Amino acid sequence: MAQEYLIIDKSILPDYFDLVLKTKSLVEDENKSVSLSCKETGISRSTFYKYKDKIFKASQSIGKKAILTMKLSDAAGVLSNVMQDIYSFGGNIITINSTLPINNVAFITIVIDVSNLKIDPQAMVKEFKRINHVKSANIVAVE
Repeated sequence: MAQEYLIIDKSILPDYFDLVLKTKSLVEDENKSVSLSCKETGISRSTFYKYKDKIFKASQSIGKKAILTMKLSDAAGVLSNVMQDIYSFGGNIITINSTLPINNVAFITIVIDVSNLKIDPQAMVKEFKRINHVKSANIVAVE
């Protein structure tokens, strides 16, 4: 049977769901024992074990990925300059895929975490186009 997930406003859930999350945090982040963590949060160990693998906090990075494609000349330092710009704009590179250069041109696909980006992704692409030897740069998708 396939698992199904729902996004639910926390206000309609029982209070102990939030306590399970706090207990998980104490166990995983602070390396406290399950017994001690349950005592601190005020839930039973059976409640913790019943829900610990079923309750997760929504990631703040959902919907914060961008996929870019670029055509770069086969020149030293071009990809490095693009990467430096990404980091200077507050982006974080998740993956880079590159083809072998053919006729001195390589095609690059970069997935970037844009959750902390200081500028608009479209503005970032315009900046890439100003880099010497960047033939083209486009946003394929933003999640």
